[in-house]
Amino acid sequence: MSDRDSGPVAAIKGVIEDAVGKAKEIIGIVINHEGLRKEGRAQQDKAQAQRDVAKKETQAEAARAAAGTAEARQKAAQK
Repeated sequence: MSDRDSGPVAAIKGVIEDAVGKAKEIIGIVINHEGLRKEGRAQQDKAQAQRDVAKKETQAEAARAAAGTAEARQKAAQK
C-alpha cells in the first residue's frame, strides 16, 4: 500500500474511521469508560483529518489534470 492515498480512498478510510470512532465513543459513554470515550473521540479526529486529505488530494488531482490540458492546448497552438 502506498503512503499517499488517492482522494476517494482517503475519503472512504475517513468515513470508516469515523464510524468506528463514534461507536467507541458511544460504548465508552454507555459503560462509563472514559478511556474508550477519549479513544473514540481521537479516532473521529483522525477521520476528519483523513477526509481533509481526501478533499485536498482531489483538488490536487483536478489541478494536475487542468495543467495537463492547458499544456496540451499550448503545444497544439504552437504547431
